Amino acid sequence: MVVVDADAHVEEWAATFSDKYLDPAFRARRPEVVATEQRVHWLIDSQLFPRFTGPGAHSLGTPTGAGLDRFTYSSLKAESVESLELRDPAARLADMDREGLDVQVIYPTLFLARLSEDPALATALCASYNRWLGDVLAGQERLKWVGVVALDDPAGAAREVRQAKALGAVGIMIPGTANTRMLNHPALLPFWEECAAQDLAVAIHVAWSCAPLNQMFDQLYYATLIPFVFPVLMGFITVLGSGLLDRFPTLRVGFFEASCQWLHFLIDRMDHRYAFVQRVGGGAGAAALEAPRPPGEYLRSGRVYVSGEVEDALLPQALELLGEDQFLFASDMPHADREPFATRELEARADVPASAKRKILGDNPRRFYGL
Repeated sequence: MVVVDADAHVEEWAATFSDKYLDPAFRARRPEVVATEQRVHWLIDSQLFPRFTGPGAHSLGTPTGAGLDRFTYSSLKAESVESLELRDPAARLADMDREGLDVQVIYPTLFLARLSEDPALATALCASYNRWLGDVLAGQERLKWVGVVALDDPAGAAREVRQAKALGAVGIMIPGTANTRMLNHPALLPFWEECAAQDLAVAIHVAWSCAPLNQMFDQLYYATLIPFVFPVLMGFITVLGSGLLDRFPTLRVGFFEASCQWLHFLIDRMDHRYAFVQRVGGGAGAAALEAPRPPGEYLRSGRVYVSGEVEDALLPQALELLGEDQFLFASDMPHADREPFATRELEARADVPASAKRKILGDNPRRFYGL
């Protein structure tokens, strides 16, 4: 069986935004690697990333730079800098071999935060990342990747979808909200239209994407529990409740790194409220429901995927709800909070059928990404 890791990561470094990839118009605002006495950060438009304390706290992999490597958190991770930052793809392949992973789909790390309130700069940073990773992984059979876009700039996002596909991307990563806009906002239609036209899977990934929600939390512990994860759930109710899957009948959408243990709660509540609003909405002056079918029907349509954790206590129940064909396996390599050798943990579970294990580890991610 070929094991496909549906969600691994690269940690960006100075080359990601070098002159070779970054639009010349934005080079004066290039992300810089800076260090204090204790930590190393990215400096983007006078803002530090990551920020471990204060309103908007978040945690990201720290970059390396000349003379600053001693400040990074690579010591917490089993992988080398060459593997973490894909400076040498062969180093990542060796790490994959140790964990029995045949193919990895690479996601970003820095772009899990809102990097700029300027849509033009945000798009330029996404374009630089896509060019860089497309170049680094060109010709790699075992290392695939997803592109990134800035949803604050819908026209730019649509352009980047086309560019990412041309560079070899197998999907597009977005957060669950476009800041304070939900994913069905009319302004975002060019993005969705282009994803459907290019036949690229859309991966809705955990991220600190909603600025007002982020600002409510000033401690890292709470910031990783609510504003990081809840946008995925916000994206879920939008995609399944807005009619997007009817408007784009070939679209494949996945929900990543938020576990699967919320599925029963949320889909039960969505179906219940769907029926309730159908009964009383019009008479109460509420807006008409956008989706012509209950959300649970879309969940089981074969086009909605979920990346569950191999240790999820409710994984068997989630498989029963969704079916075996729409779950994905993700290692989260090389992030420090991941479960090493996760495939072994899944294989050892007696409460998950062998048929489901085979599909989760191989068949489903191949179908989702069109590999």
